[in-house]
Order: sequence, then C-alpha cells, then structure tokens
Amino acid sequence: MDFTKPRIAIYYDVLPQTNFRNDGAPLAIHYNLQKLLNNKTMSDLQREGMTDSGNVVHLSPINPTSQHGKFDLNILVDYGEDVLGIPLDWELPHPNVYWAFDTHIDEKGYKYRLERAKQFDYVFLCHKAQIADFIRDGIDPQKIHYMPVAAETDCYRPYPIMPKWNWSFIGHFNSQHRIDLLDRFVKEFGLGDQKGYLGYRIPQIQGHCVLDDAAKKFSMSRLTLNYSIRGDLAMRVFETMACRTVLLTDEIPTLLELFKDGEHLVTFKTIDEAVEKARELLADPERRTRIAEAGYQEIISKHTYRHRTLEILKTVLNWAPKGELQPCH
Repeated sequence: MDFTKPRIAIYYDVLPQTNFRNDGAPLAIHYNLQKLLNNKTMSDLQREGMTDSGNVVHLSPINPTSQHGKFDLNILVDYGEDVLGIPLDWELPHPNVYWAFDTHIDEKGYKYRLERAKQFDYVFLCHKAQIADFIRDGIDPQKIHYMPVAAETDCYRPYPIMPKWNWSFIGHFNSQHRIDLLDRFVKEFGLGDQKGYLGYRIPQIQGHCVLDDAAKKFSMSRLTLNYSIRGDLAMRVFETMACRTVLLTDEIPTLLELFKDGEHLVTFKTIDEAVEKARELLADPERRTRIAEAGYQEIISKHTYRHRTLEILKTVLNWAPKGELQPCH
C-alpha cells in the first residue's frame, strides 16, 4: 500500500468475476483506479484480474469484509437496471460518491436513484437533463455534478482491420424509433458483407458485441449508427469514436455541448436525413477519414474513463498524480 495515495473502496452489486455482463462504467472506473493508485499496467490486470490489492478494494452488499468503512472514499457506480438489486436500506460509509445512470428511462428507475442519491455526499449524474429534476425532488444542488459516460480506450480503440461493412449498429433494439431507423437502413443499404451489420449486446454471453469484440466490429464499419432512447448520451457514442469510426447519431443538446457536428461526428434530425447523410459519407472516404480522426482525438484527449476517474478523485479528495491537479474540463 502507498500511504501517499488515497485508499478507495468501489462497490458492486454485480461483481467483476461473475458471469453477468460487466462491460460498463463500474468495471472501467475500477480498472482505472487500479492503474492510478496501484500503478498497475494493462498486462498486470489481464494477468491478475481485478483482485483486491494495495489502495483499491472492491466490495458488495453480499460480500462484507472487516475492511468495510476504513477508506478515504467509498464509490458506488450505478450499472443501469442491475443496481436495483441493492436494497435502499444498505448504505455506504462516508465519505462517499454515487455516479447515477439511467435516471431517464422510467419512473421506477428514477425514484430508486433519487432515494439512493440522498444517502451520498457527492452525486454525479451522467444525464444532464435530470439535474434539475434531482434538485426539484430534494437533492442538495451543491453536491450534484454532471459527468457523462466515456470510453475505455485500452479496449475501445482502433483495430487495423479492413472495412467489412458500410454501416453497423451495436446495442439494443429497445425503442420504436430506433427499430424504425434500423429497418430503414436494412432496406436502403442491406445486411451482410460490404453492406451492414446489426449486433445485439447479449448479457448472457460475455464478450458478444461488448469490449474488444465490439471495438473490432466498430473498426470494421465505415460508419456506425446511434439513436438515443430519450435524448441520452449513450456509451456507444464515445466507444464508436474511440475506435476512429464515423458516428452518425441523432442531434441532442448535450451531444452538441461536447462535440461539433460535421467535425467530430455527424448528426441527423429525421430518419430521411440519416439515410441521406449516410449516402454522402459512404461516397466520400476522405471526409469519413477526417471526421473519424477528429472524433478520435477529441475522445482520447477529454472523454476516457481515466478522465472520469480523475474527475471524481479531484472533486472529492483534491487528489491527482503529480502534475495533473488541473480541472479535467
């Protein structure tokens, strides 16, 4: 243990070693804490796994330890609907941080996350629109911080693979407008080699259209599609661009606060416009290359999970590696 660095506990309801899908922010934050606080390399973590060591420990409501509560910071990173498995009467020790996801999906999820947030000293929200709702419903505005999702660039990175598809979508087919978009693209551009690809993120099959598998498929696509569920900034936005692939996505205000349309990515307002812009991009490889490179550089300079991990540590503990204590954004 390095006593010059903070000691952190990160809490899971779904532990990294289980067979449940773990490809999201909790695992990425844990991974970056290990690198920042324990000087672990990617090779170390691939060889050793996400085991407890040094300044970072992972805990769970179903895995209490004698070390519980003896940390400089206790972090709970919401993992979508999975986190609903933690009962609200289970509280983390202080000081603590909660990074809340999926506050925008439905009323049940919103109410759960609102009640959970009341137990925390610091609350980070990845969906900016819900900040006003949380304040209206009783959360102290002084403890709320906006922090969108990001890309884990040790995994989501460009792969030197020849393009196989003109377009792709990797995600869930879980909204009518998204299904309508994909149906139109299948009809206009087709499926199969040198046409298009649809990949479903399957929770029961580790690695299927997540992590390295998804990154390779993004890298094999000339452009990738996104259509937000309810105006949310999805992980797909950041992961696609981290693979140096052009992203074609719906226009939402929070997206345009972070990225420039036509420079880092391309946006559409209607499905007809999405099809038209896809045709233009597919016919102009130089423009695709230019946008993909600019988007990639924007991600690696501002929107990785290392940036998000440092944002938490700086905000709460005023800690960062030597020479890196300036604000993250």
